[in-house]
Amino acid sequence: MIPYDRYPGIAPLFLDFLKGLPELYPDPPTLDAAVARGRDLLSRARPARVASSAFRFRGAESAKMAEELAAGRAVAVGTGHQVGLFTGPLFTLVKAFDAIRLARELSRRGVPAVPVFWALTDDHDLQEVARTARPGADGPEELVLEGADRQNRQPVGPRALPETVRAIVEAFAPDARAEGAPSILEGFASRSAPGVTYGDAFIETLLDLVDPDPLLVLDPLAEPARPGTVELFRDAARQAPGVRRILEDTAEKLRAAGRPIPAPLPEGFSFFAIDGEGRRRITDLEAASARIESGQAWPSSDVITRPVLKSYLLPMAMSILGAAEIAYHAQSLPLFPLFGIEPPVLVPRTHVVLRGPAERRLAHHLSVADEDLLTPPPPPEAVPVPQADAVARLGSATQEKLSALAGDLERLDASLAGALETAARKIAHQFEQLSDRARKSAGRREDVEAGRRRRLAQAMLPGGAPAERVYPPLVPLLAHGWEVREALRGLDADSSKGIAVVDVGPDGGPPRGR
Repeated sequence: MIPYDRYPGIAPLFLDFLKGLPELYPDPPTLDAAVARGRDLLSRARPARVASSAFRFRGAESAKMAEELAAGRAVAVGTGHQVGLFTGPLFTLVKAFDAIRLARELSRRGVPAVPVFWALTDDHDLQEVARTARPGADGPEELVLEGADRQNRQPVGPRALPETVRAIVEAFAPDARAEGAPSILEGFASRSAPGVTYGDAFIETLLDLVDPDPLLVLDPLAEPARPGTVELFRDAARQAPGVRRILEDTAEKLRAAGRPIPAPLPEGFSFFAIDGEGRRRITDLEAASARIESGQAWPSSDVITRPVLKSYLLPMAMSILGAAEIAYHAQSLPLFPLFGIEPPVLVPRTHVVLRGPAERRLAHHLSVADEDLLTPPPPPEAVPVPQADAVARLGSATQEKLSALAGDLERLDASLAGALETAARKIAHQFEQLSDRARKSAGRREDVEAGRRRRLAQAMLPGGAPAERVYPPLVPLLAHGWEVREALRGLDADSSKGIAVVDVGPDGGPPRGR
């Protein structure tokens, strides 16, 4: 596995979390801790604050899970992400498989557990959601739908995909190299067709990819989820000074410890209000409360209050999170006692490096160890060419010896001095040419190595970021087929120990994760 401190841009608080930081993260990220939390939650026999109809799912097994969770007879293993194009980055799918696998493990240990994916349909960040990328000749080629700017204030979930989504799908056609890739691309295209909402495209594609495994998807904009959200908002509004004080105290503790504050404290309240004009931060709490009570608006949590809302609506035994999300939880966890809520045990999502045959060959030729796959290559340096230097030294020595003969030759015959000068010039030119050819040959050889380093870096760190954060699942699926999905489905790595290296492709044997 690759150590987390070699993951570019990793949140420092996440590394602290892995080392153990009980003053900010009281629970260890273990299954044993999650089992204990799940048993405690089930002992209270508290029904969820959302009905089973709040969830999107497929199949009888998932339907039963939704009923059990809503009735309080099962706990949730939760995760979530924005509703990006083609499910957003690859790690979104990995999160879903993590939730499925860990819910199954909790159930095996005697704690009935259900995997729940929170789809951020209420987020308004269209600039982040309406874009994707594919591998280009010189790095990631970004593909952006119109309207992808920060001026949008409407929740992205209900927005319809524009006609130009067809062009983005077609841009991936040259990448469809694996067996069955055309049908894979067609499946993604049918889910993300013009007129389909961002929310529906995301949810249906995600359910396609995890099928036949059971997964519940919660849309916070769904009508059955709104009453519980309003209830938490009322409670938070009543305790607004306490909420603010806790956030300020936590920020001061982080500053005093020399740690960054992941989410800047909002100027207003820690909720948004959604109405016909869009989703906006609440600055006038009294006015917003009146509009929400009258039904003219409804509340939407922000990055700090969202974890509280999830555990308010559902009995959450475990939450599977990325590094930045775990950093945000340093600010969220102190709010839980204010509302009498038991927080979930936080577990890092599985971080993944996918390697196909080409990447394996490049790493082998360059002698790049697994733990260095996410280390950017050093800038190229001038490579010494001892053979060229030896030729140059021999040329210089020859010139010195010829110069030493000049006096004797001139005394023998004055015309020989000019002949010696001409011969010395020609000999020096030949030595220079030989030295230059040696340096060019070495340069060509180095160019081959530099090209290999560049190709490996583009595959592992496109644009300087890990590929799992840049490309959607569509990219490796088109390159290697459904084998990628099954490799991720079967991955069972200890996510607290490091980043899993997963090999796919015909020349590497069966897919494996380390």
